[in-house]
Parts: sequence; C-alpha cells; structure tokens
Amino acid sequence: MSDNYMKEQAEALTQHLRLTDSKSGYVEAKAEGFVVYVRKKWPGKQLAEWDGLPVEWHENVGTNKAANR
Repeated sequence: MSDNYMKEQAEALTQHLRLTDSKSGYVEAKAEGFVVYVRKKWPGKQLAEWDGLPVEWHENVGTNKAANR
C-alpha cells in the first residue's frame, strides 16, 4: 500500500474518531496498521481495525504526544 493511501486512511480514521482538535489525540499510519494516541481513556468500544488493518491504542498519553509534537 502506498504512503499516500495510508495517510488518507489515517486522516479518515482521525475524522471518524473526532480527533480533529489537535489536542485530544491523533492517528499515526504505519506500514502494518494504525496507531491511535489519545489523551484520556477512550469512551466506548475501541476499533480493533480500520480498512482491514489493525488499530493499536495508546490511552492516557501526555499532552505533547497527543498533539503529535
């Protein structure tokens, strides 16, 4: 899969999870899937996969990490 495709899917997942305020968290695209970093405990059920690829979750990360700085 192309890097652009993975970036587009990461952006789509970011929109889906409503992590668009650049403070609460972000999605990182990796070759083997996606990594979600969120500042707080995620409410509700976490997605196990997106577009057929696994999603790895990291909750309660620091503010800088959640903002991808």
